[in-house]
Amino acid sequence: MTAQAETAPPGGAEAVTAAGSQPELSVVIKALNEAEKIEACLRSVLAATDAATTEIIVADSLSDDETVAIASRFPVKVVQLARREDRGCGSAAQLGFQYARGKRLLLLDGDMELDPAFLPAAHAALDADPGLAGVAGLVVDRVMTMEFRRRNQKPDRTAKPGLLDHLNGGGLFRMDAIEPFGFFTDRNLHAFEELDLGLRLTEAGWRLRRLNLPSVYHYGHSTAAFPLLLRRWHTGYLHGHGELLRSKWGTDLWWRCVRGARLSLAVILWWIVLLALLAGTFVSSIPVICGGAFAVALLGPALVQSLRKDSFAMGLYSIALINFHAAGLLAGLFARRVDPKQPIDSTVRHSGT
Repeated sequence: MTAQAETAPPGGAEAVTAAGSQPELSVVIKALNEAEKIEACLRSVLAATDAATTEIIVADSLSDDETVAIASRFPVKVVQLARREDRGCGSAAQLGFQYARGKRLLLLDGDMELDPAFLPAAHAALDADPGLAGVAGLVVDRVMTMEFRRRNQKPDRTAKPGLLDHLNGGGLFRMDAIEPFGFFTDRNLHAFEELDLGLRLTEAGWRLRRLNLPSVYHYGHSTAAFPLLLRRWHTGYLHGHGELLRSKWGTDLWWRCVRGARLSLAVILWWIVLLALLAGTFVSSIPVICGGAFAVALLGPALVQSLRKDSFAMGLYSIALINFHAAGLLAGLFARRVDPKQPIDSTVRHSGT
């Protein structure tokens, strides 16, 4: 179906149109080049939801493959960014939110499949605790590249069940908890958009919980680790932490974001030490000592990581990863920002009927 221009309505429970009554649930599915996975994702969502009370929105970030064509075969609304420069994790979720009308919002990625038992448990948790703004479950990775093996070797605390300050991997949210902010996810963020959302919600007095049951099965990138790292640099994904720090400058949340960036800041300090030692090999009175210290400082972290991971390739990847993240932090600090409440230019590619 050809694209038809449409001004995106503000997201949220107040965005009830004459087209029908307010849905109980809006499912927002972020997609970018998910032609191989979007059908399975949509089938899992359709099987787990009631068509009479649910709207499904595929928010596409100008895919270059058949994602939109495949999604348009289903009874779902397909919306798409109007400009390639608006691509980003934050803008994708926010785009779906602009069209969402439900009382609650379920956020998924196009490479995920929804577990049918999650939504009943999540709704029950929100019903039982009016102080919960959002509920997630366990994200089960199905593709074990080096990237995902690294994550699963030492799971982040936010991947475990319990009360958390943010929910990675999507979840079910109350729309009335989100609406006072005027936006769902910050369109300026290429990553860490879920951390930003969680920080805003918890600062406002809400709680977030991860249940001890699977919510989604994640069929992530099968791209090899190093090419994936380079792609994330080119797409701006690795700029996310710097963008987040810039967005919180001057607020009470800034220091909480700095704590999360400690490793990247330590890497930047390591760069400064390396530069000082390198300079010392040329201008100091003890060039041999400075040169030896430079070699140890340069190679030591990679050797330590290789021993810790029991793999040279994993150790080398870990060092590359933290260096790219540190460089991305610096780049993100100087990235352009727009008002996150400003609507994202978009088109409706399929109305869902």
